[in-house]
Amino acid sequence: MPNCQHCGKKWSWFDSIKKLVTFRKKIKCHHCGKIQYQSTSSRNITSLFVLLSIITIPFSIMFHLSLTSVLLLELAFILLVLFVMPLFLKLSNMEEPLW
Repeated sequence: MPNCQHCGKKWSWFDSIKKLVTFRKKIKCHHCGKIQYQSTSSRNITSLFVLLSIITIPFSIMFHLSLTSVLLLELAFILLVLFVMPLFLKLSNMEEPLW
């Protein structure tokens, strides 16, 4: 779980996921109220997790899976990604460029 770079308090899993799904660059710490940003390495890793669920679509076409199977597989991957993403969230005091 991420730690606020200003106050050092650890964020809960629920607070982390709530901040990740808003797609905002600025993340306000609920403990101290200071603005935090997702670090570059954290953004890169979490974007790879999102791509993982999209990559499964060509494989489902190759194996001739039914539409119901594809939707269930995608739902499972999306839930897995939402569960795992907060574990890789790292915070920074300032906005970092992507490269």
